[in-house]
Amino acid sequence: MSRPKIHLAGIIPVANLKTDYGLSTPEVLTPVAASFTAIQKSVFECAMAGCNTIWIVANDDLAPIVRKVVGEWTYDPVYYSRMGRYNSEKRKETPIYYVPIHPKDRDRRDSYGWSVLYGAHSAWWCAHKISKWIIPEKYYVSFPMAVYDVQGIREHRDTIKHKTNNFFLSHNGETVKNNKPLAFTFTGEDFKQCRRSVNKQTTREYLPPSPGEQYPSQKIPLSERWSARHFTLQKIFEKVDATTAKIVNLDWYYDISNWEGYRQYMGSPFSMEIPPNYLTKPHTHVKIPYIESEE
Repeated sequence: MSRPKIHLAGIIPVANLKTDYGLSTPEVLTPVAASFTAIQKSVFECAMAGCNTIWIVANDDLAPIVRKVVGEWTYDPVYYSRMGRYNSEKRKETPIYYVPIHPKDRDRRDSYGWSVLYGAHSAWWCAHKISKWIIPEKYYVSFPMAVYDVQGIREHRDTIKHKTNNFFLSHNGETVKNNKPLAFTFTGEDFKQCRRSVNKQTTREYLPPSPGEQYPSQKIPLSERWSARHFTLQKIFEKVDATTAKIVNLDWYYDISNWEGYRQYMGSPFSMEIPPNYLTKPHTHVKIPYIESEE
């Protein structure tokens, strides 16, 4: 009996990524192999995982640059080279969407982990506005600055798309729940639990009302307001269910969000297999020409 199909949305957080590179160029354009950047790695990983849509969370200052590199859609690698009659007509295209962090969350809840939650919220909300039949039931998160063998994700596609059981990549027994930026999945219920936990734990602008007061009147010191801005991945995703999850241990992994990690990766005996150019080059939709009629 075939497993029921679900809408798996890929989430790639770019907004609020912190590194120690000190560059004026986006860190997600850091090369992880010849002619292959970190953001291209994540898009290809989501396609390998079987994501039906890909949502890149990037604010308006970075989104146009990222769009130039990865485009507006990508091919599903599994279906691209399948042999058969009219095989080119059977290729699947995965759309890529760009969403900025909501202005009300900036400088309040906008940690790097919150970018993931907001990307999931955007994917759900946009689909909900169209039809309940295309609402994402699960989310696959790929962190651009985590380097490992993404080609191996292909063999776990069925496990990743399981409707209820989550999926975690692990290295030395540690996952995203140990503050490692390793890919994982979560469900809609996990999203609600994580968001509630963040909103419950964060400080706000005012202290709770004193006894006898109807409304709060005492402000929290500026440096202590909205502590969710500094929440770690471990704290953000603490509520993601891992009881029945499939955990896959990686042979090698490097966190290149810091310069030392990037040096270690570049000096290591490991390297990423570069996908064919037709799977990573930016694809854009053809613009329909419009000529205003003359009166």
